[in-house]
Amino acid sequence: MRITNRMINNTYLSNLNSGLTDLINLNQQVTTGRSYLKASDDPVAALKAYQVRQNLSRISLYQDNISSAQNIFSDVESAYAELNSVLTSTMEQVIKGESDTCSANDRSIIAEVLRQYQSEILDISNSKSSSKYVFGGADMYTVPFTVEDDTLCYHGIDVNSDSSSFAEEALYYDIGLGLETDTSGAVISGSAFDIANPGSEVLGTGTDTNGITNNIYNLIGDIAAQFESNDLTNISAYVDKLESIKEDVLIDYANIGQKTDFLDFLTERLENNRFNATKQQSSLEGVDEAEAILSFNTQQTAYNAALAMGSKLLQYSLLDYM
Repeated sequence: MRITNRMINNTYLSNLNSGLTDLINLNQQVTTGRSYLKASDDPVAALKAYQVRQNLSRISLYQDNISSAQNIFSDVESAYAELNSVLTSTMEQVIKGESDTCSANDRSIIAEVLRQYQSEILDISNSKSSSKYVFGGADMYTVPFTVEDDTLCYHGIDVNSDSSSFAEEALYYDIGLGLETDTSGAVISGSAFDIANPGSEVLGTGTDTNGITNNIYNLIGDIAAQFESNDLTNISAYVDKLESIKEDVLIDYANIGQKTDFLDFLTERLENNRFNATKQQSSLEGVDEAEAILSFNTQQTAYNAALAMGSKLLQYSLLDYM
């Protein structure tokens, strides 16, 4: 078959355009650092990269939630530390006041100190983390404790009310524990992290079988009243109650520390997951910069050589002689 000049020209131009397309693609890879710009360029890699991006988005959400929970629990720990310190000082004053060597005037002074501790406990119970009340339970944007007509209330309910008056409270954060809900839409415990710290549980509610309040604030007030009247008939029962509450606060304090350690562990694990996912994303979407530049330079040399060859390959037309 005879090869005509027209066939040579068309083949040359087709190959030249193909080379130019490859040169443009390599230039885009060098300038963007991506192996493809559209999903259609590499559908398989694009699908895998999309799944990796979704995973990275979830990890970012979990990290944000954990960071928020850590900030809250950091302030909760501080509040517990302050509460424990006040209770320790309170216990010292109460032991001093119940001593037989303590006079009525001394007990009156101790009572004033205990009233001050009451105020400190009220301030601690209304501690905030940014704009959130750390002991607000499920409602962290409303002040949890108020004193109404000399009665301490938690979200409007008298703390000496029966414990059944206080509903269970939870406020869940999704931190990558496999969030699940039941048929009613409620979060299943254990599948998310509960950041709620109900003040009703921290300070106590109701009264015991002896009629002594379970609430720290009210208990200190009742002890102060006995010191003010200099009547210590039942003081030992109140002191035992105060000691028991103080131990419970220490246990709760330790539990908060365990939750904080758990959040720290999850933070480290998610950071490792993020590193691995980012590395996987880079392998799917990115290019080796040195290799891409070398390929571009090689293609550019080939394209320039093709242009030079074209001047010799293509025959002159009639216009070149005019």
